[in-house]
Amino acid sequence: MRTLTSTILASLLAVLLVAGCDSFVEDVDLPVDTIDNGQLTTESQVSFLITGLQTRFATTHDRLAMLSDGLSDQLIFDQRVPNATFPTYQEIDIGEITLDNNSVDNPFTGLGELRLFSDQLLERIAEIEFEDAELQREAQFVGNFYGGVARYFYATFFGLEPRMGGGVIDAGPFIPSAEMYAQALDKLNASLGFADAYQTRVVNTLIARIHLYQGDYGAAQAAAQNGLEDGDAPFQSQHSVESQNRYYQQAGIGRTQWVCDFRYKEIVDADPAEVVRVQLEVIEGNDGDPDAGVAPTLFYRQAKYLANNAPIDFATWQENTLMLAEVDLRDGNAAGALARVNAVRAVSSLDPLDSIDLEGLMFEREKELFAEGFRLVDQRRMETWHLGPETWQYLPITQSERNNNENF
Repeated sequence: MRTLTSTILASLLAVLLVAGCDSFVEDVDLPVDTIDNGQLTTESQVSFLITGLQTRFATTHDRLAMLSDGLSDQLIFDQRVPNATFPTYQEIDIGEITLDNNSVDNPFTGLGELRLFSDQLLERIAEIEFEDAELQREAQFVGNFYGGVARYFYATFFGLEPRMGGGVIDAGPFIPSAEMYAQALDKLNASLGFADAYQTRVVNTLIARIHLYQGDYGAAQAAAQNGLEDGDAPFQSQHSVESQNRYYQQAGIGRTQWVCDFRYKEIVDADPAEVVRVQLEVIEGNDGDPDAGVAPTLFYRQAKYLANNAPIDFATWQENTLMLAEVDLRDGNAAGALARVNAVRAVSSLDPLDSIDLEGLMFEREKELFAEGFRLVDQRRMETWHLGPETWQYLPITQSERNNNENF
């Protein structure tokens, strides 16, 4: 997946804001760093628009994945960790999130742009007479696919109330998660009409995930059977120096504000082979006192992303296989589930398990999908919430949206 520098992306955002306003002042040349809206609706600009959309996906995916891990029981915020200073992160860690939390506001805005750019791409290409049929196919796939992804993000990560998930589109009324998932599925199914073989399997894995999250296990199984397969490359968000991996930047070696829950060290201690999936490195807290002989607290941050441009998995064949294993278990096929789980474990050279149940499968998901933003939803759907009854289980729709949307 290609990336876009922050300078180019900023220009793209400026273009979209300027679009439609070019008649405000007549007989004045446009600034050199903007493009007239009509100039973007041409075949020569479609690759540029696709790249910008892929970059907005990356900068939305990493932020939402990291914050959802912080809201879950996977990451913790502790001011004894050097450089852990954001009170907005502390709110997320304890589930008492104010509506004006600016750590939530940024990804909410980015998600709105991801949805908007996806829908606008489809509108633009409908007006273009293409000479390059492959470029047209790719643009139609990308617009529908990321439009579905954006709606999936709303349904999965945001909410109107602590236990009511969903989002908004174009300052419209609140759309509950079930309806937003339905919109996501419509877009994803539309993208299948323009997908190549690999893209088809990626889309089916995401469709299966949505059905799994909604408890429709038959539909999840049907989609996952056509999803990613052993040997398929992961579908990832791509990062760069200009668009740095957020786990690296805020929950890793770049800056450590989030660290892993202490139980992940216990997981690795209990089975050292798990370091392949649960990658940790130690960091000393700032609470030691050498003069008094008091050792600092040892914390453990994720070491999965050791470079600022490290990609983040969004969909993998391993997740797809674990979804099929879960459906097997719910259907009473423990032997089939065990075979699938052990196939995933074998990739990391882990010994096969002798048996598997639903609790054990959730534990396998937790380790296999470590630091990828899956834990929050698994806690919600398995009713293993770790915070109080009044705490947020979603990131709240922000105060700025509520202020500017007449439906609130």
